Amino acid sequence: MDFLIADDHNVVIAGLKGALADAFEGANFSLAHDPREVFDLLGRKSDYDLALVDLKMPGMDSFEFLERLCQQFKSLKVAVISGLDDPETIKKAIALGAVGFIPKSVSEDTLINAVRLVLRGDTYLPPHLLKVAIEPDPDEGALEIPVDLKRAYDVLTERQKEILLLLGEGRSNKDIARRLDLSENTIKVHVSGVLRALNLNNRTQAGVIGEKMRHIQAAQDIGE
Repeated sequence: MDFLIADDHNVVIAGLKGALADAFEGANFSLAHDPREVFDLLGRKSDYDLALVDLKMPGMDSFEFLERLCQQFKSLKVAVISGLDDPETIKKAIALGAVGFIPKSVSEDTLINAVRLVLRGDTYLPPHLLKVAIEPDPDEGALEIPVDLKRAYDVLTERQKEILLLLGEGRSNKDIARRLDLSENTIKVHVSGVLRALNLNNRTQAGVIGEKMRHIQAAQDIGE
């Protein structure tokens, strides 16, 4: 597994490299501190499995850098690692070609889950920002939530609620299976059951609802 990591802060690079090295045994890393170094590295090798890049680095406008990177190296998966997490920034980054947007504030577990997600061809966004980060496709209903939270509590089994909450953390089926000590096929069956019970089209919609459920439960825990 080959990663390109770009950030103008050495401590961030060290943290990302350490987390990825622990999760992906034998991984190789190329490191850059500004856009010029990124393009220099890609001029010598462009077949990285994933590039993790900060938006705000010296030497080039944030979005100009991302647009050029995604346009010039179309086969390269680029995920943004950023201290920014406002909806407009995320929306623009995805529109320019990023396959994921990972806030620097996420936990190491969430970081690794996000990386695994984009490596397998999915897009990672912070669950609580999914609904505002992408314009819904009216044909697919990509991020419209056709059910309310009360129904989620009423119609789901306890196991399905547990899985829905984990989907709200952005976790993959494999990670959920490991966490609950179940097979990945069993998790797939439960996820399908959640989608069917709530009349949802995809796990992205389920993740949005799961995130809202997590916030409600956290508020209830604080109030007790």
